[in-house]
Amino acid sequence: MGDTHSVDASQPDESELDKLWRRVNEQLRRGPVNRSLWDAALAARPITVEGDLLILGVPPKQARYASYLETAVNRRQVLEILQAVAGRPLDFRVIEGTGLSDWERVKEVERLATQRAAASLGAQVSARTSAEAWDQLSDTLLKMFSGSALRYPLSLAQSFAKALSLIYETDARVRAEDPENEALHDKQLNRLCDKLATYCELPATLVALEYLRYRARRQSSGAGEK
Repeated sequence: MGDTHSVDASQPDESELDKLWRRVNEQLRRGPVNRSLWDAALAARPITVEGDLLILGVPPKQARYASYLETAVNRRQVLEILQAVAGRPLDFRVIEGTGLSDWERVKEVERLATQRAAASLGAQVSARTSAEAWDQLSDTLLKMFSGSALRYPLSLAQSFAKALSLIYETDARVRAEDPENEALHDKQLNRLCDKLATYCELPATLVALEYLRYRARRQSSGAGEK
């Protein structure tokens, strides 16, 4: 029939995997004596092949054997024999468990961990982006109120009105793009109200009140958030 010295590229059935791993064990024992590796290879059971990855399982009570198979020297030796016996490139991975359900559980745990890591990274990026937007607005307001013409009441009032508009635009945008960081946005908004109060020589509470009134008008007009 087919070549008994190679594993077909299609998914092998259990008997083929058992035969493959038995031959790997036989070849290991023809090399230098390495009792820990021999015992680990005997304890391991082939579970499945996914692509070019052979999944080996060890019973929970023998979990220590996984580390014996994964040391650099032992892994290299096993890989050389495994690929020679299989007749194609194969890597291997050792998990705790002996069945497909154990492998599916490992994959699910790793999938959830990847999702959590991605969500955490996304939150960090969003927070950094929001902080940058607030800092940029702070710099813009500083430049606006640095001119000598702002000594005059009318010019100062015009700049104050423009500042409210700029604050609102940033406030609405970052809250929509980064809704999880409400505390950050409130902190930055209070900070800008304090700065604007200093620039315009007004009480900070009055500045905050004027901003809330401005925001309410913008939102009710349909120009801001819905």
